[in-house]
Amino acid sequence: MKHMKHIRPLIFTTLLLFLSATDMVLFAAEGAKSAATANNTQAWKKALQDVGFTVFPEAQALPVIRVPGLDGKQIDIKDFAGSFVILNFWATWCPPCKAEMPSMETFYKTFKDKQLTIFAISTGEKPDTVQSFIKANPHSFPIGLDSSGQLGAIFAGRGIPTTYIVNPEGKAIAGTIGGRDWMDKKTVEAFTILLSSGKK
Repeated sequence: MKHMKHIRPLIFTTLLLFLSATDMVLFAAEGAKSAATANNTQAWKKALQDVGFTVFPEAQALPVIRVPGLDGKQIDIKDFAGSFVILNFWATWCPPCKAEMPSMETFYKTFKDKQLTIFAISTGEKPDTVQSFIKANPHSFPIGLDSSGQLGAIFAGRGIPTTYIVNPEGKAIAGTIGGRDWMDKKTVEAFTILLSSGKK
């Protein structure tokens, strides 16, 4: 019995030490996880900034974006929830818009199975004009029609093309003005980093 009296306190002390050590390991793991998340965030932000995107300090909630598509059916940006969206405002009369669209099509085909889509909204143009353009220049990503120019006035007041990156929660995280080669090596790498970052 005397022996047992000595063993019980020893077991209790050992258990406390084990629990303390476990807590420290868990705390360290959480700290490492937070650090990894911070590093991932910094990585995709820097990558996007390096290819000309302005990364917003906070993800921005968007107003309703719901427009008819080329077939007349309504397309709502919420239809793409769960994926990143390249939200692009353009027009058929805009040379930089037309210049970037072939590479945008290739970019779309490259990433469409990796939780990223493109939603290109023609602004201030008649549906027939846009339909004729797309018939002559086929593109497989969703095309929306902002015939009144109302959305263009909100989102592309400083010129077109204007492009936003919308996260899987439906909030804008970055934007840029002007055309680009979407298949530029650094641009492809930037979006690969973004998609692998787990950013929601």
